[in-house]
Amino acid sequence: MSAPHPAPTATGPGAGARTSTGVGGTARQPAYVWCFLAALVLNVFSGQTEHLGLPLPVGPDRAFFGAGALLLLLDHRPWARHRLRWRPVHAAMAALLGLALLSALFAGTLTTPLGLFALLDRLVVPFFLFCLGPVVFDTERRRDLLLRTLVLLGLYLGVTAFGEMVGPRWIVVPRYVVDESVGIQFGRARGPFVGSEAMGMACAMCGMAAGFAATRFRGWWRAVSLLTAALTAFAVLLTLTRSVWLGAALGVVLGMLAVPGLRRKLPVVLAGLVAGVVLLLAVVPGLSESVTERAGTVRSVNDRQNTNAAALRIVEQHPLTGVGWVRFLDVSTDYVRQAEDYPVTNVTIEVHNVVLGRAAELGLPGAAAFVGCIALGLGTAALRRRGTPGDLEGWHVVSIGASAVWFTAIMLSPVPYPLPNALVWLLAGIALSTHLAEPRSRREQRGT
Repeated sequence: MSAPHPAPTATGPGAGARTSTGVGGTARQPAYVWCFLAALVLNVFSGQTEHLGLPLPVGPDRAFFGAGALLLLLDHRPWARHRLRWRPVHAAMAALLGLALLSALFAGTLTTPLGLFALLDRLVVPFFLFCLGPVVFDTERRRDLLLRTLVLLGLYLGVTAFGEMVGPRWIVVPRYVVDESVGIQFGRARGPFVGSEAMGMACAMCGMAAGFAATRFRGWWRAVSLLTAALTAFAVLLTLTRSVWLGAALGVVLGMLAVPGLRRKLPVVLAGLVAGVVLLLAVVPGLSESVTERAGTVRSVNDRQNTNAAALRIVEQHPLTGVGWVRFLDVSTDYVRQAEDYPVTNVTIEVHNVVLGRAAELGLPGAAAFVGCIALGLGTAALRRRGTPGDLEGWHVVSIGASAVWFTAIMLSPVPYPLPNALVWLLAGIALSTHLAEPRSRREQRGT
C-alpha cells in the first residue's frame, strides 16, 4: 500500500463520476457525505446529551445520520451512477431485521427507548452503513476524507485516555468524562463513552485506520497518523479491558497476515508493541498494579458464565421465538441458577455473548440469521481479495482488524455500543465496494 498521488482517482463503484472542485482544487463533497462524517464523530457522545448541556430530544449524531440518509435518498446522482447488487448477506440482514422487528412488536419493546434504540444501534444503522457505504464513500477522495476523520477521532480519543489516566486532567474534554458519578468503570480510560470497552474498541479501530493512513498520506498527515496510532495503542492498554486487549492484538496479527508485504514485518511490530507495553508499565505510576489486578479479576468471568448459562436455558425452553427483543434483563432472574463452582454476583446484566443473546431473545432462527450476517458480511470482507484495486486493499486490511476487535468483543460481552457497531459494518461495506455495487454504464446514466 503506497501513498496516494496528489490527485487520487476513483477506484470504487463510482469510478468516473465527475466531482466539482472548490478553492485550491479541494473537492466539494455532497452534503450527505459531511452529515455521515459528523454523525460518526458525534456518535462518541451518544446518550450523553444531558451531560453536554444540550436540550435536545435526540442526540446530534442521530440528527446528522437521519439528515444524511434523507439527503442521500433524495439525491438522484448517486443512484444514477450506481447499481446495488443483491447478495446473500442482504437476505440474511433482511431476515434478522424482520425477526427482530416482529419480536419487538409482540414483546412490547418496540416503543420503549431501550428496545427502539437497541434496534437502531445494533442492527438498523450498522446494516444501513454496510449496504450504502459503497455509495456514500464511492471515490478515493471521499474515502480519504473518512480516513482523515478516523485519524483525528482517534487522536482525540487517545489524548482523552492519556489525560484521564496519566494527566493532566484539564486536557480532558468534555468534563463529564472525569466525573466519577457519570457512567461506569471510573478508574479506567472510558473516554466520552464513559465505558471502557466502547472506548477501547473505538480506539483500536481508529488506530488501525491511522496505521493505514500513515502508509497512504505524506507530510504532516503521516506524522499525525503515526501519533494517533501510538496514542490509541496506549489508550487500548489504559482501558484495562481484557476483551479489547485480546481483540486488538488479534486484529493486528490478522491484518498484517492478510498482506504479503506486511507478514515479514509482523515479528518486528509485535516486538515493538511488547516493548512499548513494558515501557509504559514501568514508567506510568500505578499502571502495572492496575493491569495485574485487572488481568486476575474473576468476577466478570463469573457474570459471563451465569448469563450465558441462563441464555442456554431460555433457548432450551423457547427455541423458536426466544423471550422477545431486549427482554433478557426482564426475565434473567427466572433463568439464572447458582452453579457449584462459581458464585452469582449480578443478574441484571445482558448476556455476555451476542450470539447467545440473539438466540435467547429471538430464538434459534434469529441467531442463525445473525451468524449468517457475520459470515456473509464481515467474513466475506475479510476473505475476499478479488476486485480490491487501489486504496480498497488498505480498507480491506482495516476491515479485517476492526472485525477481529468486534468479533472478539461480541463473544465475551453484549456490545451495545453504537460507534463500534457502526464502524465495523461501514468498514466492511467499503472493503466490499466492488462486490456490493457496480457503476452504471454511460448509457444508463444518461437515461436516468
